[in-house]
Amino acid sequence: MPMAIVFWRWYYGEAVKNVLLAWKNYIIFASNYFSIPLLLRTLFAPWKRDITRKPKGLDFKKLFEYFAFNLISSGLGFLVRFVTVCVGIISLIATVIVGAIFFVFWVFLPLILVGLLIFAIILLI
Repeated sequence: MPMAIVFWRWYYGEAVKNVLLAWKNYIIFASNYFSIPLLLRTLFAPWKRDITRKPKGLDFKKLFEYFAFNLISSGLGFLVRFVTVCVGIISLIATVIVGAIFFVFWVFLPLILVGLLIFAIILLI
């Protein structure tokens, strides 16, 4: 079998499958790296589970400290998780777009190269 036929069979067969598999793996990696579903489930959880226990009795200063600390801890947890989710979604969208561009480039590259070769031959003549 001529080498050119073997190349085209590999390029549009096995190589295209490998490119799609690599693209899928990048999408899975981006999704798992930012753990978007987990962060959305725990969006309002306190930062690093850092909370204070409710004080006993009616000491208003300690009650205020308790509510203020837990509110700040939950707010900080929300802020960090929200920013991480936003960055993760942007990263996931970028991975999909860059992967699609690369796949289209991969599929049409041989045709582009043949077209450029024909164009160069025409310019030489």
